[in-house]
Amino acid sequence: MLKAAGVVLVLLGCSGMGWYAVSKHSARIRMLAELEQALQYLYGEIEYSGCDMIELLDKLALRQGYFEGLWENMGDCLRSYDGRGFAYHWTREIHNVETIGCLKQTDLDLLCSVGENLGNMDRQTQLRTLEIFQARLREILVQARREFGEKAKVSSIVWITAGLFLTLVLI
Repeated sequence: MLKAAGVVLVLLGCSGMGWYAVSKHSARIRMLAELEQALQYLYGEIEYSGCDMIELLDKLALRQGYFEGLWENMGDCLRSYDGRGFAYHWTREIHNVETIGCLKQTDLDLLCSVGENLGNMDRQTQLRTLEIFQARLREILVQARREFGEKAKVSSIVWITAGLFLTLVLI
């Protein structure tokens, strides 16, 4: 009876690890989609309303999501100007986002380069730069969605198989 309970617990634990891996892939897709919406919003606001960056960040902070704290903290950093550039604060605040571990290094590189190019150019250059970032992000998002189905199946199967193997070894 004790062995059966152990087998069930090992299988459940390994299945849980598979579910966790799948949920990380899913969170990455949701984060990228949220970032894509934020870039579209920034583009629209810069093009049509001409708001300054602090106002834009405050409006983005009102939205709920993964990057809510980033927008809020960036607005605070810009208000309390300390002599450091926008890119410095951007990179620092990105690494303070709680769920940033779900993103790949290429995603982080793109996100950091957005901060390096925002707020320091004329309006038309910012708009063209945002278009470029939106296109790159769209490609990454399409690829992530395409890979998700495969990774979800593989992660689940691998962790369940690992659980079965462990139970055989432990019995």
